[in-house]
Amino acid sequence: MTGPTSGATTGRRGPSVPVRRVLARDALLLLAADADLAVGIVRQRESLARKARDEPNLFAVALRHHLAAARSADAWAIRAQAWAYAGTIVHFCGLVGIPIDTAHTPADLYARALTELAEDTDRLYKDLTLGVGSRYLAARSLRLHGEYAAALRLVVCPATFFHGTGAEPHRGHFLYEHGASLIWMGQAMQVRDTLGELEEEYWNSTRAAGYSTRHRYDFVLGLAAWEQGDHAEAVRGMGVALDRVGRPVPVSGQPGGPAPDPDEDRGVLELSAALALAECLATGERTAETVGRAVELGRRALDAAERVRGRWRVVARSRAPLAVAFRRVYGDIALLAAALPGTDAAELGLRVALSAKQTGFASRMRAGRLLLSPHVSGLVDEIVRAEDQPAESLVGDEASRQRELTDLHWQLEEAVSPMLADTVLPAPADLAQLVDVIGTRYALDYVALPDTLGDGTNWFRALVEPERSVSFEQFTPGPAYAAFFHGTDGTDGTEKWLGRLGDADGDAGPDWRGLARELLPARLLAVLGARTRDDPIELLVSAHSVLSLLPWVALRIDDAGTRLVERAVTAQCPVLTCLSYEEPPPVTGPALVRLVSRAEGGVNIRQERMAWDLDNEAEVLPLHRCAVGPVSAPVGLDGRLVDAMADESAGWQFVHIAAHGDGEGLGQCLRLPEPLAAGTALGLHWPPSVLMASCHVGQLVNPAHAEPLSFVMALLTGGSRCVVAGIDEIPDRLTGAAASRIVDEIRDGAVRLDVALRRAQLDAVRHRGPELGWALLSAYVR
Repeated sequence: MTGPTSGATTGRRGPSVPVRRVLARDALLLLAADADLAVGIVRQRESLARKARDEPNLFAVALRHHLAAARSADAWAIRAQAWAYAGTIVHFCGLVGIPIDTAHTPADLYARALTELAEDTDRLYKDLTLGVGSRYLAARSLRLHGEYAAALRLVVCPATFFHGTGAEPHRGHFLYEHGASLIWMGQAMQVRDTLGELEEEYWNSTRAAGYSTRHRYDFVLGLAAWEQGDHAEAVRGMGVALDRVGRPVPVSGQPGGPAPDPDEDRGVLELSAALALAECLATGERTAETVGRAVELGRRALDAAERVRGRWRVVARSRAPLAVAFRRVYGDIALLAAALPGTDAAELGLRVALSAKQTGFASRMRAGRLLLSPHVSGLVDEIVRAEDQPAESLVGDEASRQRELTDLHWQLEEAVSPMLADTVLPAPADLAQLVDVIGTRYALDYVALPDTLGDGTNWFRALVEPERSVSFEQFTPGPAYAAFFHGTDGTDGTEKWLGRLGDADGDAGPDWRGLARELLPARLLAVLGARTRDDPIELLVSAHSVLSLLPWVALRIDDAGTRLVERAVTAQCPVLTCLSYEEPPPVTGPALVRLVSRAEGGVNIRQERMAWDLDNEAEVLPLHRCAVGPVSAPVGLDGRLVDAMADESAGWQFVHIAAHGDGEGLGQCLRLPEPLAAGTALGLHWPPSVLMASCHVGQLVNPAHAEPLSFVMALLTGGSRCVVAGIDEIPDRLTGAAASRIVDEIRDGAVRLDVALRRAQLDAVRHRGPELGWALLSAYVR
């Protein structure tokens, strides 16, 4: 989201970047809250909700509904409100880039709402604050589109305009729009002169003193001072505004008492004010006190965001307006944390990153519910219904909904696993507990987030070290990243390396050294440089967006060409907040082996047959049971893999599958040869260690706006603690060679699956094997 172009309509410069960011974010949050209400009206109508469930754009459904009401409702008040709702939806979608098919502009729709309320009719223009509220929305829309003079014509009005409307508390919003328009016009110095006299005249009166919107007046005065360079006055003004947001609003039934509070949920306002003050402090003199206060305010903003997410039942998986806004707000908090020094700021940054990626699975699982087991599908349906349940239907009892969700969490935990329950119904991350579980390992967490001013995304990374120290920084991927994921520079048509590592020829492949420099923190590179092949670190990588598809182990960490795999046992942790164990277990005990030969429509399994001492002549191999060990003899089993896994008395500890794999999401599938989809796998109990020598099923497609949902996640949520799988297409011969080497390692002695994978990869590196054959196998842990 960006503000109007500086000086586009006035010839004057716009506000400075920090003030511009605050103005843009504040508008985004308030507009998102209004849009959420407009969309919520539709969501509460069950027939429309059912229609929207499979609609790619819930906003389009809501817009059609409100436009129809605006054109056909008998009551003028309903028509006016519907026009205003439609204007809010169109404005919000345009602001955040949600495609919506309409020829209407926000200005046109708000104007129609005001026309319905025109004073020259026999209608009550100011009835139940409709006129005042619609006028404010129209002014805000004009300001955000750079029409400052038009916005001022709507909000510059005497106090008597509000008398007798029941909308007097809205005056603070009018004054904010007045001041914000002046700031955008380059006239910040006029804000106090223009609005200051109102303080004595109006805001210190007994009745107005209780209005919640008083803080909007103080807020815009603080922003004007910041823009003028008066940092102390800016901090004072915005501090007063934040203090007023936090005060309880007096409730009075007596004549002359405080008017009703128009801001019933002040979480959005607190979030805006707290983050603005934190940013203001961060731009001033850096002392231990100011940095500490800025970090504390950043925490308060994040806490407010989490409360609003809970109250509005909004997570990033949702198409709700606030969900779209939250990712940008999280991006702003991450920018703040990365700009501040110290461990406290770094921990704030990591908290923000974890929260931003904690999106929940329920709605995405529901889209593929036909692939789920009936019991799991039913629980997911219940969870989505409970989350989307309108507050009105609960008769004000939010606690009832929370109890219902808690019960559903427990049922899902019992039916599948605690991890699935935690990913479907995520709770805020406990950073201290997470650091404890990371233990002696190093952990890298990445997140790509937009902010309220930029058109793209900003990359952030956190490094957690064994000494419990945390660092957090913003970084900018460079040409090596661009070449690997997008082509050399994104413009010359050069193919990206992702997906075609088979074309690599020696040094004429990806810039692995450049990728390491761009993606790995300097601190981690130094630690790796001090280690040896026989003394590796344990490294967890929680990637995000396209980074989940990177073969991390292939990175060259120094100019000598040393691979990351030579200095680290590396595993990906798809959801860091679900990290539950300090390390995977050694592979021991009973194993299930399902090698699907070409005769069954499978792959070349010759090398894996040899590793397990299986018949090398038979065209079709049945399922086998084998105790992991050097001298155990495999025994054939009748039936299917999933049926054998259902035998809890068998105590399976390891599964090795060699088969074709394809698809994505819940439809990601293993050909055994009967298809086993990720949706089905999600309802099964899986052993601690799983090796899938199959293409694609290790591909953890991690969209920027949601947590990954894939076959690997199905196994991890189903009980596996370590899964090794291919992140792309790998030729049968190379896959078989790597898998057989892993099997040799685990049969020779009790060894963890991720360690066995590293040993196989080190062997391939020593023999100068192509990255295609070894780097595309990745270990995933939880």
